[in-house]
Amino acid sequence: MKTTKKIFIMLALFAMTVVGATFCGNTQQEVNVKTLFDMLPYDALPEHVALGELDRDEYICECDYENGYLELAGGHYEWQMCYWNLNDGRKLVAVNQGFETGPRLLFFYYEEGELREDGDYSLWEDITINLEDFIDVSQLHPDIIDDLREHVESLKYILYYQLPQEGTAIKVHIDYEEVIEDFESIPYEAFKELTLTWIDEKWVKQ
Repeated sequence: MKTTKKIFIMLALFAMTVVGATFCGNTQQEVNVKTLFDMLPYDALPEHVALGELDRDEYICECDYENGYLELAGGHYEWQMCYWNLNDGRKLVAVNQGFETGPRLLFFYYEEGELREDGDYSLWEDITINLEDFIDVSQLHPDIIDDLREHVESLKYILYYQLPQEGTAIKVHIDYEEVIEDFESIPYEAFKELTLTWIDEKWVKQ
């Protein structure tokens, strides 16, 4: 009887040990920005990282676990990533990848241990771009406003993005050098940033 009781106690202790180890393992594997970065496909990375001799971790210059933000260095163009927690438990992951021709925004969903790219995701799905979003028209000569509006609202100019390290909003600005090449009379002070705020899991223009 004592032997049976001892065996039972030992089995119970073993079971508790296994449960404890599993719990600790799950805690250590908690998903963070570095976890998501490690899951990114190589085509989401800058060329000098994807084809480089160094491990991708060697290029990290900013890894903010608390705010879910990561940045790479070593190339000619900016590269950032961040994520937003969704109400259904998924994560929306954004990558801002710079090229000579301008930025490329990629979006992924993280769910149940997998990272899946959504090639159809767009910041601008329910948003209309207006001249006033990027330029203070009160500082412009009236004669150029109609032509400038047509250029901006037809998306002639490149838009650049700043992913958030703090907060949840994305900052957007227009390529002012391209604009000034076409409209030399525009002062630099007339340009401004557009803020896209994350509200109820939708992008809202501010």
